[in-house]
Amino acid sequence: MFHDSYDVIVIGGGHAGCEAALASSRIGCRTLMLNLNIDNTALMPCNPSIGGPAKGHLVREISALGGEQARAADASTLMIRWLNTSKGAAVRALRAQCDPSRYSTYYRKIITTQNNLDVNQDEVIEILTEHDSVTGVRTRHGATYNTRAIVLCGGVYLGGRVFVGDVSFPSGPMGQNNSERLLRSLDDLGIRYGTMRTDTTPRLNIHTIDFSNTTLQLSENEPLCFDLWGTPKVYDQSEYACYFSRTTERTYEILSQNIKRSPLVTGDVKANGPRYCPSIEDKFLRFPDHITHPIVFEPVSMNTNEVYVQNFSTSLPYDVQVEMIHSLPGCENAKIIRPGYGIEYAYFMPDQLKHNLENRNISGFFFAGQVNGTSGYEEAAAQGLLAGINAAMHVLEREPVILGRSDGYLGVLVDDLTTKSTNEPYRMLTGRCEHRLLLRWDNCAHRLSHYGRKAGLIDDSHWEFLENRFRNEDEEISRLKTTKIIPSQEIGKISLADYLKHSGITYETISSLSPSDKKLTSEEIAHIETELRYIGYIERENRVAERMKNLDKAKIPEDFDYDSVKGLRAECLQKLKHYRPDSLGHALRISGVTPVDVQLISVILARNDRGRLNHE
Repeated sequence: MFHDSYDVIVIGGGHAGCEAALASSRIGCRTLMLNLNIDNTALMPCNPSIGGPAKGHLVREISALGGEQARAADASTLMIRWLNTSKGAAVRALRAQCDPSRYSTYYRKIITTQNNLDVNQDEVIEILTEHDSVTGVRTRHGATYNTRAIVLCGGVYLGGRVFVGDVSFPSGPMGQNNSERLLRSLDDLGIRYGTMRTDTTPRLNIHTIDFSNTTLQLSENEPLCFDLWGTPKVYDQSEYACYFSRTTERTYEILSQNIKRSPLVTGDVKANGPRYCPSIEDKFLRFPDHITHPIVFEPVSMNTNEVYVQNFSTSLPYDVQVEMIHSLPGCENAKIIRPGYGIEYAYFMPDQLKHNLENRNISGFFFAGQVNGTSGYEEAAAQGLLAGINAAMHVLEREPVILGRSDGYLGVLVDDLTTKSTNEPYRMLTGRCEHRLLLRWDNCAHRLSHYGRKAGLIDDSHWEFLENRFRNEDEEISRLKTTKIIPSQEIGKISLADYLKHSGITYETISSLSPSDKKLTSEEIAHIETELRYIGYIERENRVAERMKNLDKAKIPEDFDYDSVKGLRAECLQKLKHYRPDSLGHALRISGVTPVDVQLISVILARNDRGRLNHE
């Protein structure tokens, strides 16, 4: 046997695994990443895009915390768009079509050249523990690695099985090897798991499609990027465009005739699929009155002829896929390069995790990504970053990084998973965030960069850049609040800040009346505009968020005796014992726990605190 020791071991080399390994190694922990296939580092087996509503916010938050995904997206962007521009600053975000090959290559180069990080192509087959703490892993190649912390980022590979009609076989995504023995080891440790399903779409040869009857969508003509420290640029508007179209009545007929051959109907696949990104069969079954559905032809890569058909994922038999593709406008002669498929895989109920993404029963064992029941590259990367940070904090015996619901979309994501769990692929949505006016694209750095700085992921030069930006914004906001003008007799004397709140007035308008002596960037201007235009709403939302933070600060001991609280209902008692909330705020967010229940618990906590003080 080969033996070696590491501070942190990361299992998996997908989006979560890359972020976890980079975070722990950059913080100073000797880290090992074990990946089934290094060539598939940060693979994009489904939609070749990064960002979108809520997801784009996560990418920006990853950047603010010192993670890497924003840079990987910028390095591989083919075309980029603002989304939700008409719905207000709270939900506005970027989405980019990315080249999967360039995206993967970027990550692979970063992880293989990172100090403190070793990368090894091997399969973990067993988790080693002692006294309810992780001690190491055993691999297929006969190696044993000792460690103080493990981050499991197995994606959809654990127990993965692919379905194309009645054809099925054990597999990871896109024909990759899956992992069975590790799943058995986790089962032996008593970690509860279930199964989920996701689907992907056929890829087509772009030269066999006629786009004349589609609607063209080009990249934005303004310089853009995801990374806080990146250089915004304008992308080629013609070469990598997207094309909007719809399915046809013929597509509907083909589905009607063949839906019985779908593994979703035959019962071969029993797991729940993604609610917010349903397959074409799901749409047919759930919305039978909808004859046609929107689809988008999206570019895949600079180096291939592949086109991804957005909103057309399927696990129907291959012959049906060919017939359906030929029913689409302009696709009468289209050729499939890769068929669509469904994949069923194991996930681990996330209510087994603490808010730092550590397993409640096994110390030093962290989980991140699709193994927690989430969907999407962005959700995976964000969890991986947080788990990697907290694995390092565990090893270094420092306080974990815990994000609240008013700190970021990542805080909402983790709180939803650990408090509510999930039985279907969880997707981050702006509607899940009650404080979304506070969780905007333009203020990610203000909300989260201090966490990255404290953890050791933001160096001096990058921090100085942010401090300069914050100073510019604060000084300009102060100037606009104190500078008075008379724009018209009807309005009278008014501050520039108040004038900005008027309909149709922009920063460009007021700067023409009273220019700043600073040259501000477009991002600084966007932040200033939003902060002043919505100042009243933001202040009110901050007060609400502060009240919840105070509840989150009211900690509940891990060994708290809920049976000692008289008056708790049976349902409440059962759920409190199951979830073991770490604070009153956490308890209040558990379904079935009421404000009255929380008040009863707070009385006992206060009594216990008084008793401890008297004893001391």
